[in-house]
Amino acid sequence: MKKQKIVIVSGATGDLGRAYLEYYAKQPNISCYGLIRREERNPISGVEYLTSDLEDAVAVREQIQKIPLKDIAEVILIHPVGKFKFEPNGIPEVDKTGDGIDDDVFTSNVDTFHNIARVILEQREEHPNISVTLAAFGSLSDPYEVPWWGSYTKSKLILRKEMRDLSRIEPAVNSVFMNLSSVKTSKENKTRPYADTKYWLSPEEVVERSVRTIENPQQSYSELDLYNPSPEYTGSYYKNFEELRRKWLREMNGGK
Repeated sequence: MKKQKIVIVSGATGDLGRAYLEYYAKQPNISCYGLIRREERNPISGVEYLTSDLEDAVAVREQIQKIPLKDIAEVILIHPVGKFKFEPNGIPEVDKTGDGIDDDVFTSNVDTFHNIARVILEQREEHPNISVTLAAFGSLSDPYEVPWWGSYTKSKLILRKEMRDLSRIEPAVNSVFMNLSSVKTSKENKTRPYADTKYWLSPEEVVERSVRTIENPQQSYSELDLYNPSPEYTGSYYKNFEELRRKWLREMNGGK
């Protein structure tokens, strides 16, 4: 039987991207594609890997155009890619554009999404009956605009708005934005090696709690808050900027 749905996952070698591919590779009638920067040494059976630097729009276009869309009913893009920088002084590290957003963080979070989604939507012009669902990720802290990761937050707020607007304008395009607490990934563990991870989400928990909405969105744009309830997490948690800064410095440096 020909597979009727395509799932494309960016950052497929990361813990979260891999968790989504492991889930979807087991589902019937789905073709899975993983976008990777370098060769996958431990490939998932049933997943086709496409190698490209996601910041290179031309290279991304070449790879996405390899995905056959004939007779496909639905395309799902899951985009967990996005660089995070802790900014202890509330100032971007690199800001050549002067927009108050670190250039590397913006490119990683916003431009990479543009590079993939743009090609998918252009390809769909030849297959107008295909529906598209776009899924991306941010932080529960984004609405509070915490200054110590302001570039990340601003980039995610821009991405939210663009996805919301796109779903309003484009027919049969739905967007799902997931607001996450800390997730147990190798990258996060490396950034905050001294953190208490008891209430952190696992990548598998993120997948389990989000796939229903991704596969059956009830509105053109929706957001999900995903977290494990913690005694620390109250309505004022993200408002106490100075305590957040001290906490993060402890988690990164072990109290040094």
